[in-house]
Amino acid sequence: MLYQLKQSQIPTVSQKIGETICDKTFQNYTKIDGEHLISLTNSRQVNSFIIRSLFNQWRKEVERLESPYFDFKHEKVQEALKNFMNVLSNHISIDRHHLQPILSQAVSDTILIAFEPRAYLEAVLDRSAKPQDFKLQFKYIKNNRELFKQLVEQIGDFDTKASILQAFDGLAHVQREEIDPKVFLEKLNSSSLLKELFEVKELPKPEPAPEPELEEKLAEAPALIPSREEIQPKEEKHSATLNDKFEGAPKGQTLAERLQRKVIKSIESSLTLNEKFMFQNNLFNGDNARMKQAFAAIDQAEDLQDALNKANTFNDGWDMDSEEVEAFMGVLERRFV
Repeated sequence: MLYQLKQSQIPTVSQKIGETICDKTFQNYTKIDGEHLISLTNSRQVNSFIIRSLFNQWRKEVERLESPYFDFKHEKVQEALKNFMNVLSNHISIDRHHLQPILSQAVSDTILIAFEPRAYLEAVLDRSAKPQDFKLQFKYIKNNRELFKQLVEQIGDFDTKASILQAFDGLAHVQREEIDPKVFLEKLNSSSLLKELFEVKELPKPEPAPEPELEEKLAEAPALIPSREEIQPKEEKHSATLNDKFEGAPKGQTLAERLQRKVIKSIESSLTLNEKFMFQNNLFNGDNARMKQAFAAIDQAEDLQDALNKANTFNDGWDMDSEEVEAFMGVLERRFV
């Protein structure tokens, strides 16, 4: 099947999906909190864009703070506002009236970034006060992440919308993600909207290949004697662990020193909503229960080494060089060093 996205239908379909999700979510609640919010749908990208909208709104409100009596630009005031935001992120309370437009926008952006990433980029740039601010959006991108990572690395402080779009067009060689429209809509419990959002066409059947001659078959047959490479045993692949990452980290100022605070309470209660969302989606495959299980186990550790060992039992192939693992190690250091 060939699926062609109907861009004109995105607002209507996104609103329908948002209404369906809200109908189910608010059956038993009048308001939901941050924990509910980060797992609102089965789409990591939709959930991430919801969080993005909340933090973008906070940033806009902080930027408007001005006073003839107080210096809101002072370094200590900015640090206090940041700490206040961290506390506030763990006490979110949002009703349907305020969530639904944010959710519909998140669905709309997710459709675009999955199937028309350039159109997504252009839409975000149109909504941004400064084109360079797109760099701040990268941490919320889950689909076509490698594509946008390479774009963000090229954006400078004086780039315009036109220059950013031109840089994107220069990334035609970067592999786009292949996302199945049916699976995409199934995650949002909206399979019935497939033909409303996509034009579905049958792919032409390929012509049958001609039967090869006998000599060609013999030439392509596998050799009876194995090669030296096939005989020699392969080296066992070493699975990277947090212990390896910690031991290989450069000495000097530790992450705990850079963060200038030590966690003495449970790990989960010390995290911001952003951190919880990042760890849940990038280290625990979107499984909130598994993340909570990991935090509970690590909280019982006697020291950092024991914490690393317990954390490694939940390591399902983490990228040891990723920012998520780096941040997770910082949390462990703050808790046990």
